[in-house]
Amino acid sequence: MVSFFPPILAILAVLSLILHTFYVYSRFGVKDVPNERSLHDVVTKKSGGMFFIPLFLLSVIAFLFCSQLGKSLPLSQDSAQRMDVYLLLAGVLIFCILGFVDDLYHLSPKLRLFLELSVVAVFLVWMNPEITYFGLISLPKPIYIFVLTVFLVFAVNLVNFMDGMDWYLVTTLFISFFSLAIASPHFYVTDHFGYSLYVILFVSMFGFIFYNFPKAKLFMGDSGSLALGFLVMALPLFVGKEKGPDSEIWDITSYFYLFPYFWLDGVFTLIKRFFQKKHLFSAHREHLFQRITETKLGKIGTLVIFSLLNLTIVCIHFVLKFNNLSNLFTLVVIFLFSVLSYGLLWAFVPRKNLA
Repeated sequence: MVSFFPPILAILAVLSLILHTFYVYSRFGVKDVPNERSLHDVVTKKSGGMFFIPLFLLSVIAFLFCSQLGKSLPLSQDSAQRMDVYLLLAGVLIFCILGFVDDLYHLSPKLRLFLELSVVAVFLVWMNPEITYFGLISLPKPIYIFVLTVFLVFAVNLVNFMDGMDWYLVTTLFISFFSLAIASPHFYVTDHFGYSLYVILFVSMFGFIFYNFPKAKLFMGDSGSLALGFLVMALPLFVGKEKGPDSEIWDITSYFYLFPYFWLDGVFTLIKRFFQKKHLFSAHREHLFQRITETKLGKIGTLVIFSLLNLTIVCIHFVLKFNNLSNLFTLVVIFLFSVLSYGLLWAFVPRKNLA
């Protein structure tokens, strides 16, 4: 990156801190009132996503259109690929607005699901990404658009479900970047598109990260979690759009490396609630990270546990890739380790206060 990129990022971080400070200590804003299912016990501001998501979008646009700044954000000069980037930013903005409206008015789950499916389907049809399934299977376009739409919307809401504890989502997404860099190094390493967007995203979130540290003074709300979920799930689809000597096709199994414990905890909890005939969309405290916070470990202990587990996944991933083992073998090993460690945690954490 060019030499003036770090100062630009420093200015962006200070601006983020100023904006979030103004929101936290202002009289206006959306407030999260704690109830029996909450992990916090005082009224706390939420919808922090309405600050860091617009800041992220404006920053990316500045890098796109400013010739000097644009040297720091590698993007293809091909008009079709640049249009895909604009579609990505538009999708992030739409999910941010949708989440903010949900924060304010609590949209019905069916209406929100319909809107999410519509946005993702339009994005995929227009972008037409290249993707494989288990490295081999390539589905007809109508089928893979349908499958990928349902999968992405599920993942976006999974991210939203897991945004229930201070710093939990932030640390998970930060660590997951390193697994992405291992899975697709030509797209996520320094001076490449994926790396640049992640850097700008986390710098834009600096103010939120500062105030979300336990005990949090600010939550991101649906405006942040839905937009983040869409961004991190849609961005890997650009891997197949990058042309060059090291170009590759993104495989759907690589999504597991993003946040393995999110997948396991979210899917297992949904299946358990389904068989218990509980409402799948209602708020609850049955996720594993919520159970651990109710023990003496608290929020900090829970963060340490899952951060160490995620870092272990990254290390295993790196070792297996470094030794040129097959993608299928790598996936199986990481999946089995994740399931085993998750199962042990679930078995040894006491049950209490479940909704």
